[in-house]
This record gives sequence, structure tokens and C-alpha cells, in this order.
Amino acid sequence: MVRSRHRHSSSRPASPEVKEITTAQAATIEQMADEIGETGLLVVEAATKVESIATNITTQVDLFKELTLAARDLRDGNRSLADDAEAAADATQKMNLELEQSSNEMAASLSEVNYMIQWVASTSTQLETLQQEMEDVGRIAHHLDSIAQQTHVLALNAHIEAARAGTGATGFTVIANAIRDLADQAIDAAASISSTLDPLIESVNELGGTTKGARRGAERARNAIDIVATSIKRSQEEGQVLDHRVEAIATFSRTINEKVGLFSNSLLSLFDGVEHSENDLNAATASLEHLMQRTNSLVQLSAKVGVATSDTPLVMEVVRCAHIIEERMERALAAGEVSIETLFDEEYEEVPGTNPQQHLTRFTAFVDRSVQDLLEAFLDYSPTVVFAAVVDRNGYLSTHNLKYSLPPTPGDPVWNAAHCRNHRFFTDPTGIHAARSRDEFLLQTYRRDMGGGNFLLMKDASAPIYVAGLHWGALRLGYAPLASTFEEARQVQRSERPSSPNKPRSERRELDELLSPW
Repeated sequence: MVRSRHRHSSSRPASPEVKEITTAQAATIEQMADEIGETGLLVVEAATKVESIATNITTQVDLFKELTLAARDLRDGNRSLADDAEAAADATQKMNLELEQSSNEMAASLSEVNYMIQWVASTSTQLETLQQEMEDVGRIAHHLDSIAQQTHVLALNAHIEAARAGTGATGFTVIANAIRDLADQAIDAAASISSTLDPLIESVNELGGTTKGARRGAERARNAIDIVATSIKRSQEEGQVLDHRVEAIATFSRTINEKVGLFSNSLLSLFDGVEHSENDLNAATASLEHLMQRTNSLVQLSAKVGVATSDTPLVMEVVRCAHIIEERMERALAAGEVSIETLFDEEYEEVPGTNPQQHLTRFTAFVDRSVQDLLEAFLDYSPTVVFAAVVDRNGYLSTHNLKYSLPPTPGDPVWNAAHCRNHRFFTDPTGIHAARSRDEFLLQTYRRDMGGGNFLLMKDASAPIYVAGLHWGALRLGYAPLASTFEEARQVQRSERPSSPNKPRSERRELDELLSPW
């Protein structure tokens, strides 16, 4: 709910007295009024362009802010990348050093393994030779045992034969006994050799088998070491390539970091310049707004001089229709069709689901019925008329032309802003001045906001509406400022006035857009 300030109580001011002037003075004043009007249009047009530039600059400032932040993030990220690249370069250098050390150690290990393999191979050969020699000794011992056994038997037979021979063979008996003892010793020696050689041969055989296994294991270890050494060598080569690439990345990152730093500094300087331009443009916009108000005051004063200008017919018609609306409201008030409290209702109730927001009051339906025909008639009064509307003293536009009073479309505020203009508040400077002015008429030049960033350059003629001696609001008329009729627009186009090469469109096209805003 929107509440307004207190109502204004005042009677309608008397029309200014028209003084007698000469024809030459009238022509001069008329020319001056036209020049003031054109100046007002130029000021509004300049203000529109400056505001558009200011809006673009504001957008650019926001983009520069985002770009500056992005540059900072890029700089920080690239700095982090450069640090990571430096760390990676150090790591790859350390890795290459470790790989080189591992390669050297692996070469030393391979040399030792090869030596061990050669030693094991030599030892295995020696064991095989020893095994063969011990087997030969075993065979000799066995043969010796066999001879000793036979000698023992022979000695035993000789002893028996010596015993038969009697005393004459005593010497032979002694020899036979000696030979037998020698044979027994030989048998014992052969047995001792066999008992010693057998486990020794078994141990040598077992050692030979273990040595062969160790040799095979050593050869497998050498093969594995060869594979590992090859892998280390390949890793070392790849590490060297990686080291070169990482170093290149680190160098490139350092270069990028320097350039990004320069770019960021330049961007900050550019951002400061754009921001300064934005401030200047905002100041220029404010100055143009003030100049536009001063120009509108001059336009108003020139219109009050009493000399007819191109605006006079429309201004007079607005004043006439404002009187008609007053009479209709006064009659309805006298007949009891509406109360003074209803006419001056300030309880503005929001219409749900509308965007831009619409409102209703107790007098809305009554005003719609009372003034709609007058508003529609204005559209036929002159081809330059764009709209006619009734507003109360708070800028609440209760009733508009039917073509601007269409049902709103949910979710489309831009379309609604252009087509659903009734039952809304227009408290921009032009709208609030028209609603609260108590002069006989008010003539202004302004930009009509059509929503979505679209504006139309227009003139606004308004006249106050009084009910029961109280200021109720105003009747507003918006019309194209270039010419009062299509014929005059054609005359402007046919005039010898040279057109600006920088002008993007003709005056007729601008007039057509004003008259056909869709």
C-alpha cells in the first residue's frame, strides 16, 4: 500500500493576461519560442545520449572490475603455476640426479654380480674336478682294498703252507704273517679311505648342486639387473626430456607472469580512467538534467507569452479537456455518484502478480468511466499525439489510452512496461511536475521510459484538474516533438537544412517510431 503526502488545496490560477504586441515582436517571440523549444529537444536528446553513454560506461566499469579481478586471479594463478613449475624443475633435477646415482650403483652391482657369477662358475668347475678326482681316489681305494683282501688270503695260505712244512719254513711263516699284517693294514686303510671319501663325495656333490643353483640364480639376478638398469637408463633419458620441458614451462610461466603483471597494471590504470569517466559522465548527466529542467522552464515561459507556436493548439486542447473533466467530476460529486473522500482516496492497493506493479483505488473505476472517451479522442486530434492520461496529484496514473491499458503478461515485465501503463505510479521528474503543477498549463520535454532500456523523446503538455476547489491531479498529453502534423514533418524533410552525416536515422523515421512505439 502506498501513501501520499497531504492533498493540496488551491483554486485554479487565472490565465495570464495577454498583452498587445506588434507583429514584428510577435514574430520575434514566436521564433524565440521555437528556438527555445528546439533547444529543449536538443538538451533532452543530449541528455538521453549522455545517459546512454553513462549506462554503457557503468556497464564497462563493471566489466573492467570483473576483468581486473580475473587478471588478478590469472596473475596469482600463473604465479602459483610458476612456483609449481620451479618446484617441478627442482624435483626433476633431483630425480635425474637420483636416477644417475641409481644407474651408477646398478652398474656397480651388475659388475659385482658378474664377478660372483664368474666365481661361482669357476668354483663349480673346480668342485666338479675335485669330485672327479675324489671318485678316482675312491676307485683306487676300492682297488687297493681288493688287492689287500687278495694279499691277506694269499698270506693266510702261505702261513698254512709254512705250518705244514714244519720248522724249516719258520722264516717263510714270519714273512707270511708280516704280509698278512700288511694286508690287514691295507684293508683297514682302504676302509678308512672309503668311509672318509663317501660323505666327502656326497658333500661335494651336494655343494656342486648348490653352486649350480647359485649360478643360475646369479644369472637370473644379472638378467633382472640388466632389465632394471635399462629401465633406469630409459627413465633417466625421459627425466632429462622432462627436465627440459619443465624448465621451459617455468621460463614461459615467468614470462607470462611478467606480462600479466604489466597487463594487470595497465588494466588498473584503464579501469581508473573509465571509472573517472563514469564519474564525469554522471556529473554531466546531472548537469544536463538540471539544464533540461531550466530549458523546460524557458519553454514554459515562452508558451505563457501568449504568442501562438506549434505547441499552442495542443496546449489549448489539453486545458479545454481538463475543464471538461473538472465539470464531469463536479457533476458526479453533486449528484452523489461519487464522494469527495472517494475522489481523494490515497489507499493505493497493490494488484497481485503485476510487474511493473499496478494499484487500484476507490476512484479508479469512476475515473475510467468518466474520462476514457476524452483520452481516446486525443489520438484522433493530431497525428503527432502519442498518448493521453489522467494522473492524481501523487503521480498515480489511473486512466490511460486503451492501447496502453492491456492486461499484463506474467513473466514479461518489459512488454508490460510498454503496454500496461495504466494503474501505475509515474514519479519521474516530468510525471511528478505535471501531477503537482498548479499553473494553467505545463509544457515539458522529456524521455518517455518504455521499459527494457527504451526511451522515446517527447513533449508533455499538462493542465491541472481541480475538484471542489482542491487540486486533484492533472491531464497529461504526450506528443511527438518534431512537427505538429505529418505534413509539417514532410516539410521538415523537404527543407534545405542539411542533414548531419552522423545522424543514424531520419527525422521522419524518428517521428514514425514515436507515433508507432511498437
